Amino acid sequence: MTYHTTPLLALLMLAMVPTGSGQKPYHLHGPQPPNINHCPHEEDNEQECSDSRDDQRRMNIEDALLQAETRRMQAETRMLNAQRAIAREEQRRIQAERQAALSAAKQREWKYWSADVMRDELTDNIDRYHSIVLTSVTGINTKHTVEQASEILSAPTGLEFINPLKIKRKYRTHRKLPADFIHRPGVLQAQIHREKLNEYGRFVRLVVRNHLGKVIYDARYENVHFGEMLAPLQGVASRR
Repeated sequence: MTYHTTPLLALLMLAMVPTGSGQKPYHLHGPQPPNINHCPHEEDNEQECSDSRDDQRRMNIEDALLQAETRRMQAETRMLNAQRAIAREEQRRIQAERQAALSAAKQREWKYWSADVMRDELTDNIDRYHSIVLTSVTGINTKHTVEQASEILSAPTGLEFINPLKIKRKYRTHRKLPADFIHRPGVLQAQIHREKLNEYGRFVRLVVRNHLGKVIYDARYENVHFGEMLAPLQGVASRR
């Protein structure tokens, strides 16, 4: 009688393996660990991955084009600003040259000046008066005449300057004067007339009356500055 002991020994050895050691029995044909390099359903996702890479490349190209366009616009802006700066500098240069030419021409014209004082009963008697009223401004550029007269005659050390005229309201000191104000003792009345002789030459006539209407100062000026023309109203004799 023949006995087959090999299967029995194998079963006994298998039964002797401890089961509480935490080790799992090895199965020859059991499930294998997943392959991380293996992409499940790779054939299904191949087209999707290809499309994603194409989208990324397209986005990169669009971003590069946008950056290039931005740089181009910035360069154009810098060039435009530079051109504007050059244009402004050229305009300033032309204006400076023109102003220099005008100044030189005016100086040539104003070398020839005259002050013809027909009557002067004012300069030596300025202390008798306390106020000067600008009653009339005529001729060319009346606003400039009023401005000059106001700036010169408004000095705190001189006569009280009163300007009720509406020619340039910024320099009007009184909206309305009493009807008899200019006829009060100590009040003077000034009339200024200005004409153009040539491109740069100017003629000015200054007439001053007292409260009785009598002319106490009468002068005609050619190419004389306002400060010198109005000096008699400050007690300073005009050059002749």
